[in-house]
Amino acid sequence: MPWSAQNYPASMRNLTDEVRQKAIDIANALCRENQYEEGRAIAIATAQSEKWAKHRNKQIRQPGTEGSTGHAVAKGDPEADHAIHVIPGPQGDGWIACQDKQRLAQGQSKADVLHKAREKAQAQGNELCIHDDSGQIETSEDYA
Repeated sequence: MPWSAQNYPASMRNLTDEVRQKAIDIANALCRENQYEEGRAIAIATAQSEKWAKHRNKQIRQPGTEGSTGHAVAKGDPEADHAIHVIPGPQGDGWIACQDKQRLAQGQSKADVLHKAREKAQAQGNELCIHDDSGQIETSEDYA
């Protein structure tokens, strides 16, 4: 069943409009490609849209509803993003892999830094977020 901004699953009711639309788009794509049945597609789409919003520091749920807000959280908070990020150096001087504001690897080649970061993420069973030259997340890999 294709969902829309006016007709969507009840489980998406408390999401902000932007996050809900992302979840609707993902769920429709999963069902359209016959990859998953509706219930599973909804669950996957909701989780992925929340992850998308969190990486962009966007509010996930409407104010006054329970759940994650998607805003940055303090270090030590169990909801903190402990993912490993591969980001461009501050002066355009290579690449850095960091986690919880600590550098894990640094180098001129994105491929070299990415290789080290990927090994660490796999060993931790963690998420790896790979940024582009402008600092935006271009892709992520989940090793959980």
